[in-house]
Amino acid sequence: MMERKEAIRELLTRERYDFSDLKLIMDLLRSEGGCPWDIDQTHGSIRSCMIEEAYEVVEAIDTENAELLREELGDVLFQVMFHARIEEERRAFDVYDVIHEISAKMIHRHPHVFGEAKVETSEETVSRWEEIKTEEKQRTTLSSRLRAVPPMLPALMRASKILKKAGLTEDQSSDQLHKTLLESVNGLTLEDPEAYGALLLAVARYGASRGWDAEQLLGQAVDALIREVEEKESLEKEKNT
Repeated sequence: MMERKEAIRELLTRERYDFSDLKLIMDLLRSEGGCPWDIDQTHGSIRSCMIEEAYEVVEAIDTENAELLREELGDVLFQVMFHARIEEERRAFDVYDVIHEISAKMIHRHPHVFGEAKVETSEETVSRWEEIKTEEKQRTTLSSRLRAVPPMLPALMRASKILKKAGLTEDQSSDQLHKTLLESVNGLTLEDPEAYGALLLAVARYGASRGWDAEQLLGQAVDALIREVEEKESLEKEKNT
């Protein structure tokens, strides 16, 4: 890295920043004479920041807010730079290794673009992607593929992914799914949280069989509940004025 004062002076003269500037900013923040807070951070201490920033990206997508999306994508990129910098200090890897690895992965997993393989539809592309991923990770059993789904995902999202990988969303008639739901409801008691979990899984399976996003739909239902509470509060306020 160039001499610290010179680097800062050059950054302050920029009219537009690029990737190398962001890398330099991260280096300056974490190096001697940088920001005490940034220097103190570890992977664990900023773990929640990555989750929060990712969800804020999703909010920007859902609200179709391009300006917010641009900002939040930058925040996610900064988190990537932060974690990579921590590993660079440990001499494990740097952000350029991250870029190399994802580039190599994308080329390898798109043989229909960068090779001679042929696919005609998105469904074929996804199927081929999963085959290549299974070969790469040597996940030869169904259980190993199911365990590879990150356990820290939101539970409904994780359930949907696992159900899909296990083939439990296919060839299921509406009657069969209703039966599963009814059995779960009948087995539910106030003292049996496991039965409640089975009911939630059955609901997730029902939605997954129809291609519904359970996580998104539950979020929309929660938003509707909040609006309902707001409307009731407004009516009560009108009555009392």
